[in-house]
Amino acid sequence: VGFVHSYADGAHTSIPAPGLGALAAGMGGKDSKLVRDLAKLGVAPDDIAVVSKHDTSTNANDPNESELHNTLAHAIGRTDGNPLFVISQKTLTGHAKGGACIFQVNGLTQLFKSGVVPANVALDCVDPKLKRDDHMVWLREPLKVGSVKAGLATSLGFGHVSGFAAIVNPGAFEASVANTAGVDALVQWRERANERLAAGQRRLEEGMMGRAALYEPIDNRRFHKDGHGYDAHEAEKAMLLDPNARLDASGYFEM
Repeated sequence: VGFVHSYADGAHTSIPAPGLGALAAGMGGKDSKLVRDLAKLGVAPDDIAVVSKHDTSTNANDPNESELHNTLAHAIGRTDGNPLFVISQKTLTGHAKGGACIFQVNGLTQLFKSGVVPANVALDCVDPKLKRDDHMVWLREPLKVGSVKAGLATSLGFGHVSGFAAIVNPGAFEASVANTAGVDALVQWRERANERLAAGQRRLEEGMMGRAALYEPIDNRRFHKDGHGYDAHEAEKAMLLDPNARLDASGYFEM
């Protein structure tokens, strides 16, 4: 995760047509925190290849979200004529019951692995209103682009609350580890990462065969009552204020 933030645009009305609040990700333009954070990972505005949009196929959301990203691209210094490919994932998944951005981020990680920007399913024509957004490109066929450095994702919710994330290719993280901690540290991290990936794949396959649970509910949001003075409410407040708070071996926050 190269950058992540949530925003509100001041119009706190519960309608599914968020405003431009997430445009604040580009506050400061070429000197915005978004640009500075990505630069630390060796990523420039022109390196952002795709944006996975919340797109709901409504007259209210889609032009607004497209304008947001196009305006942001210009503000942070993207070169004129450099296309920003749009992934409207709801064309495939429909509207998720839970957080749609989970699907979006997963899709971006798959893009990093495959180097293929997916098509927008059943896209017959693009609304003429979107012609104004000169960076944005909606694909009707998959496009092999090769290595992708970074992509953006926006998740827009009720009450004009917006989530904005810049997801960077793991290669940038690996380069950062090597530069700051050395090659040996990178090798050790890769070994641990590969072990986690293998364990996750085994769990998925076991779940598909009915040998393991694919989902296990979290007990009381990782807080508990022990009858010896542990106050879950106070523990939660302390956890939110303590930058060093971590789960201990018990799986609960101990404060």
